[in-house]
Amino acid sequence: MSDDLDLQTIRDRLLESLTVSGCNAVGVCTQDGLEGGPPSTDLTRQLEGAQSAIVVSYPLDEHKVELYMGKIDHEPYQLEYIKVNNIVQGLMGEATNQLRKFGYEAEAVYAGNTPGDGTKADVMPTNDRQRKAAELNPAKASDVMIGSIPLISQRMLAAASGVGFFGMSGNILTETHGAAIVLGACVTTAELPATPVLSQDVNYCDECNWCGQVCPTSFMSETDFTTVKMGEHDHHKYTTREHHLRCASHMTGMAGLSKNGKFSSWGPGRKHLPEDDDQVLPALMQLVGDTAKRPVVPGGFYDPQNGNKMNIMCSACNLVCHPEKKVRAKRLKMWTQGGVTIQREDGRVEAMPLDEARAYLDAMPIERRVLYEDVEIDPA
Repeated sequence: MSDDLDLQTIRDRLLESLTVSGCNAVGVCTQDGLEGGPPSTDLTRQLEGAQSAIVVSYPLDEHKVELYMGKIDHEPYQLEYIKVNNIVQGLMGEATNQLRKFGYEAEAVYAGNTPGDGTKADVMPTNDRQRKAAELNPAKASDVMIGSIPLISQRMLAAASGVGFFGMSGNILTETHGAAIVLGACVTTAELPATPVLSQDVNYCDECNWCGQVCPTSFMSETDFTTVKMGEHDHHKYTTREHHLRCASHMTGMAGLSKNGKFSSWGPGRKHLPEDDDQVLPALMQLVGDTAKRPVVPGGFYDPQNGNKMNIMCSACNLVCHPEKKVRAKRLKMWTQGGVTIQREDGRVEAMPLDEARAYLDAMPIERRVLYEDVEIDPA
């Protein structure tokens, strides 16, 4: 069939199919358009001979997002996030199927394509392009150690394909739904024509830094910024990301309370990671042990790689960001003034005002309370 159709037509048909299926933004990037980015922009890391990638964004339900941001109900958004991830992976699987029918090799890019998530592929530079890219975009030692470097970065592909643009959080923002989206991608040996990178004029990021204000931990630097150049384009700067385990501790619910103690993520934990990055991993191991002894949070998803069930407990830097500033302001207020999270004995998490949460914790048996916060125990 590919003998009868040119690559432009194949591209347009595939993108139309993905748009009809519910994606709010679709695009294509090529090896040339990714040149200069980090090693995770070399498509051949995923598929030998890859020439281009199809990239999509699929929106999350805004009502469920606001139930979550307002600390009203945790479960609907978590189910939505899991469902949309499955939808996107299904769409990318079908895109690869269609590309193969057209006569080209193709593979879907999975979001968790990092060594820390079970990927066995070597993510370290393996050719001249990747080595040069690593010099231009050096990886943090902590990212190498914990395995958080992706084989292929969907964020980078999304920026290079015109699906979205970087906001200050480093997340991809889309014109219609902001960062409340799930990205998907597949790589192919087909030399599909690239779609245009979005103009800086349509990037609504005004550097309000509300993404930083909703972050309960010091994951986003307050002083350092990252700028990525891919192809002929300098993309919008974003705050440099600090130790990824800071984010992971809140995303998984091991920690929860913000550094200022005034709000929390959906995680019920109150212990803070140390400021010194060298001390983060040992401290996190204690949080892992604490969390294993807590009641199991209902819902979530099961990870076959490690045999654990996990929950979504943060994502505030994504979900606060909306193209309309009044919506952003509302979500900022909802998240930071919506109380703090506690955990019931049956595993449910719920938010309540600071004083009520304090009373709830104080009434806990000491052996349970120490799983959530540091407690000074009277030796007498």
